[in-house]
Amino acid sequence: MENTQNNLAGYSSGNNKKIVWTTIVMGIVALGALMWWLKQVPTSQQVQASPTPDAEAAAINQSVDSVNVEDLNAELNAIDTNIQGL
Repeated sequence: MENTQNNLAGYSSGNNKKIVWTTIVMGIVALGALMWWLKQVPTSQQVQASPTPDAEAAAINQSVDSVNVEDLNAELNAIDTNIQGL
């Protein structure tokens, strides 16, 4: 028990408290800065415009609607004729 008391006698409790509080305050400041930075990053990436799913779906539907099935049957018949000629 005497060894423990002798070892602690060399340390100033006031100095240790200052170090602990300084570390806590610096940690809180660093955490706050990190949270602020992470909050700012997504807003700058949202500037890039991408087509909305509705506009993209409308473009796909228009492309599908423009396909003429009758022409496809005529083309398949032409291919069949070419294959039979081989």
